[in-house]
Amino acid sequence: MSTVTIVRVSVLGAVLIASSLTFAAQADADAGDQQYLNLIKAAGLSCGEGPFDCPTGDGDMIAIGHAICKQLSRGNSMLSVEQQIVRQKPGIQPDMVVHLVVASKTAYCSS
Repeated sequence: MSTVTIVRVSVLGAVLIASSLTFAAQADADAGDQQYLNLIKAAGLSCGEGPFDCPTGDGDMIAIGHAICKQLSRGNSMLSVEQQIVRQKPGIQPDMVVHLVVASKTAYCSS
């Protein structure tokens, strides 16, 4: 086997490994997204049901869920995140905010 062939095989192997890891990460993300969407739907917060605008559909709610998890992972308490949401969305029912934060934590934040 020539050096060029070995390099091509090595590069192909690396690409296949990277592709499989990316696919696995996407599959996990999709499962988390579906779990999150199911949880918020059960709480009456899915697109068109709750007080959040979803001009591009479920992706908007998913982005909110990820943003909430990001705040929690930075050390913010659930209460402080809930209060921040209430300040940004005046008139939202506190129990809805609690459901939203819990759904985000459950689906996106590792324990």
